[in-house]
Amino acid sequence: MRWLETSPERYDAGMRLITFGRVAHLHAGVAEAAVAKPGDRVLEIGCGTGAVTLRLLARGARVTAIDQSPDMIEQAKSRAGTADVAFLEQTAAEIDALPEASFDAIVLSLCLSDMSASERAWVLGGCPRILAPGGRLVAADEVRAPAGWRRVLQRLWRLPQAALGWLLTGALSHPLADLGGELQRAGFALRREQRWLHGSLALFVAEPSA
Repeated sequence: MRWLETSPERYDAGMRLITFGRVAHLHAGVAEAAVAKPGDRVLEIGCGTGAVTLRLLARGARVTAIDQSPDMIEQAKSRAGTADVAFLEQTAAEIDALPEASFDAIVLSLCLSDMSASERAWVLGGCPRILAPGGRLVAADEVRAPAGWRRVLQRLWRLPQAALGWLLTGALSHPLADLGGELQRAGFALRREQRWLHGSLALFVAEPSA
């Protein structure tokens, strides 16, 4: 385990550094988009150290948070304290075991870029089944910047950023080339898109198209 993963504070500090401080805006946007009203049932896939979990709880959500790392789960539990959160130690691919129509929102924050294309297709394809009628999916991640000077700028900072990410979090992520398209192919209709850091961090809000 990398040294920043030994505490939520260090890990979150690393994420702020890697995203040049934009991760806080992304987390706030995710929570706002996911929780329409207090009492909403939210599934958080890849909860990590619980930074987004806390924001969801603050908005009154009833959260089920999953992560495949037991250390991350323990840190998220510690941060959540006595809040009523169901933490599950499992992979994102295991969401097919969750009950049908059991969530008002599903959140995937900075975890899709850690998956292979086939893993993303499996996970996203399984989300419509567990969303309640009128439910929404909120996906936020590192994406390929729009063509032009933004793409050039992203390429310039990408190598040192990737090296820093490996040193701080022990993982290498890859910007998603077409997150919106992947959501549509998984059966979702896009409702809203928001971007930060010259278009290289994106948030999509989507609903099942059928």
